[in-house]
Amino acid sequence: MITGPEAGITRDSITLEWVWQGRPVRLVDTAGLRKRARVEDKLEKLSVMDTRHAIDMAEVVVLLLDATRGLESQDLRIADQVIEEGRALVIALNKWDVAEGASALFNGVKAALEEGLSQLKGVPLLTVSAKTGKGLDTVLDVAFELRDAWSQRISTGELNRWFESAVEANPPPAPSGRRIKLRYITQVKSRPPSFVVFGTRVDQLPDSYGRYLLNSMRRDFKMAAIPLRLTFRGSNNPYKSAGR
Repeated sequence: MITGPEAGITRDSITLEWVWQGRPVRLVDTAGLRKRARVEDKLEKLSVMDTRHAIDMAEVVVLLLDATRGLESQDLRIADQVIEEGRALVIALNKWDVAEGASALFNGVKAALEEGLSQLKGVPLLTVSAKTGKGLDTVLDVAFELRDAWSQRISTGELNRWFESAVEANPPPAPSGRRIKLRYITQVKSRPPSFVVFGTRVDQLPDSYGRYLLNSMRRDFKMAAIPLRLTFRGSNNPYKSAGR
């Protein structure tokens, strides 16, 4: 593949397939995404569309940053798009072999990610060097771990035992003195894991309660860095969704 120091060399998404430690890998190398205001060339606009389509179709997205430039606002926008699409996300700092003030740089990027991606804590931040190959095996290791969690299905029995404990530990509020009753939970799909909670008067549940359930689920089922979907369904309420 053609590479170089200039931005914009990769125009089309290029797919490579191989087997890594006995597991098949399909890597899609995409064009970078610049700020929309800077994208004027027609060919680059097509490249941007191609990249966004690749994100939509991916299982795990590795957002590759330039360690010599740190974290930029455009990087956070791309990361947010990946999470919105329900993809598993890894962030890798490339050119780590020439990064200056490595420890301070890493801690600074990590803190900025925690603040900028507050909707999903614990997104893996890794350091790599495309030139030396250092850290690339770790990227693949983490990508497969995230993919397994992203594809996870939890049995209805195990899920409801957890749900009962979570509701008991923090019961839903009782607006106007009328109790909201949450009956049970079920997983409706994976990739990303999506759940429906059934109950009464769920339209009066505050958003904070949905976040509480999502955060508890991430902690207890070891899905910290995975975007999750949670929907509440009641007899008189169509859908009330929570979280990512």
